[in-house]
This record gives sequence, structure tokens and C-alpha cells, in this order.
Amino acid sequence: MTDGILGTILIICSVCFDVLANIFLKKSHGFKRKLYGIAAIGCVGIAFLFLAKAITVMDLSIAYSLFGAFGLLLTTFVDKTFFHLKITSLGVAGIITMISGIILIKMI
Repeated sequence: MTDGILGTILIICSVCFDVLANIFLKKSHGFKRKLYGIAAIGCVGIAFLFLAKAITVMDLSIAYSLFGAFGLLLTTFVDKTFFHLKITSLGVAGIITMISGIILIKMI
């Protein structure tokens, strides 16, 4: 397996655990529901373990920008789908800008 493919798989795993952590955090209602809060902290830890492994095979700037952007995009999608988030036109512009930024960073 090449470093690029391994790095991509590690970033995807990291993003999935990050999004799961955000879901648990929302369901914890500000840590009032302790089990969800503890699960959120655990998922963040696992997400960063995958990210730490990813930066051993890819550049930090690319790994972190992919992690942050895809994490935000997927969290927004989950929030809209399951928690009925209202996305404004300014929010859509921000998402488009972020996707453009990822493309530009990958072109370096």
C-alpha cells in the first residue's frame, strides 16, 4: 500500500471518529449525560491517534487541512440531516470556499 493511500485511509478514519465525537458531544447536552460526554472524549482521542499516524506518511499541513475541512463538512451534513440545522447562504459560501481551499492545497 502506498503512503498516499494509507494516509487517506487514516484521515478518513480520523474524520469519522471526529464526527462521531461531535455527535456524542451534542447528545451529552453539555456533559449532563455523562456517558455521551465520556464517549465524545474517547472518540476525540481515537481521532487524534489516527491523525498522528497519518502525519507520519503525509505532510502535516495537508493532513490537518483535510482532517479539519472534511470533519467540518461531514459534521455539517450530519447536523443538517439528523438535527435539522438551517444552513444560510453565507454558510454555503463558506463551505464552497473551504472546498476550494482544499483543492488549492492539494495542487501544491
